[in-house]
Order: sequence, then C-alpha cells, then structure tokens
Amino acid sequence: MSETSPLFDLSGRVVAISGASRGVGLAIARAFLRQGASVVIGGLHQAETDSAADTLRTEFTVGPERVSASWGDLSHQNAADNFIHAGLNAHGRLDTLVANAGIDIIQPALQYTPDQWDSIMTTNVRAGFHLARAAARNWIQHPAPGRSVIFTSSIAGTVGIPTLAPYSASKGAINQLVKTLATEWAPHAIRVNAVAPGYVDTIMEGVRVHDDPATEQRIRRFTPLGRRAHAEEVAAPFVFLASHEAAYITGSILTVDGGYTAQ
Repeated sequence: MSETSPLFDLSGRVVAISGASRGVGLAIARAFLRQGASVVIGGLHQAETDSAADTLRTEFTVGPERVSASWGDLSHQNAADNFIHAGLNAHGRLDTLVANAGIDIIQPALQYTPDQWDSIMTTNVRAGFHLARAAARNWIQHPAPGRSVIFTSSIAGTVGIPTLAPYSASKGAINQLVKTLATEWAPHAIRVNAVAPGYVDTIMEGVRVHDDPATEQRIRRFTPLGRRAHAEEVAAPFVFLASHEAAYITGSILTVDGGYTAQ
C-alpha cells in the first residue's frame, strides 16, 4: 500500500508574491505559509511591506528564513529583477512567482485621463510581465521541475463591467499574456496560469464606489452564491496551481467568482 501525503504540500518551496503587503496578496502569502512554503512579500512601500512581513512572522511563529520582504516599483525592469534576486538571496531558491500587484480607478470611460490609463496598464500589465520575465530568465539558466508563474487576473478580463475600461483592458491583456507565455515557456518546464477572482470582501485602497448600498446589492444579485468572496477563498486556488497536483495545468485562467460568469 502506498503512503499518503497531504494535498498541496509545499514544504521547502519558495514563493515570491507581489502586492502582498495587504488584501488578497497578504491572504495569498498566508495560504502558502500554511502549506509549508517560504514567502517573499513584495510591496511598493518599505514601511508597509516590512510591517506585513513582521505580522506574518508573528502569526506563524517563524523567522526571516520563512518570510522575507522586498519593496519597490516593479514596473521598472531593474526593480523586478531585484525582487526575484531578493527571494533567491534570502531563501536560496525560487519555485513560484505570484504576480498579484494591481490598481484600479472606477469611473465612466469618458472621464479617464491618459495618465490614469497609463498608470493602470503599467502597474497591472507591465510590472507583471517584467516579474515573469525576470523569474523565467533565472529558471531557464538553472533548470529544475516545479516552476510556475501565477498572475492575478479578474472576471473583468472576460466580461463587460461598466466603469472599468482600463482595468478590464489590463486584465484581458493578462489573460492573453498567460496563454502566450505558457506556450513559449513550456519547453523549459515553466507553467503559467492565472486566477481570476470576482468580487472580494477586501476592497482595493482608494476605491470608494462599493460603499454605495445599491452597488453592493447589484453585486450580490449577479453573483449566484449571493455574496462576495472572502480573501482566503481567492487565495486557496493559487496554492493549488503552484502545487504538484496542478503539474499538467498551464495556460489556464481559473475563475473564482461565485458563479458570476456562469450566467
């Protein structure tokens, strides 16, 4: 009789997560730590990123060998390279990159300025591409099994949601980037996937439109499960996609939306 092992066991693995100083990104870091992985917390601001890493070390009773931090504007290739190398230097290896950092501005399409468009596309697409490329370059030079990139997409990348024009465009771009990189890097045993959440109970900083009760009612009405996702429910699929159990999955967009896009 063969021995059994815990599903999604990531003991000894190292995962770098951008946009992990708060919200869904922080929940993703917690999910990986629960499965035995070590994590690199990425954020834009040093104080907030260091504070998030300290919080995780306290919660999980671990030290810097399990939780490290790196900060910077990842839309610049050198900062993205530094983020990947920070994980390698702190933990000696890197198995999974979660390109999660993102921003949103909610307003009618006619009101967006060119700078707002560029800011969303730069943070949501360019930074993720720079990170993925930095990780892949290292992995191709030092081949090993089990490497993967997981992007954070959104249901807005596949369905039309008013007042989200640049955000939707950025997530549609992520979906196509996933498919392209998955096919391009498959010969190097690098898997590329994305998780596409629906509405989550952790709201992006600066987004106030969801304070409107009518907006909340609309979200619940169009979501068959009748509620927003908890951040932990969105984080769990990232663990699955990074695990050995997902070894034959690449080029996929895993939708986690309570049935929103099923209608």
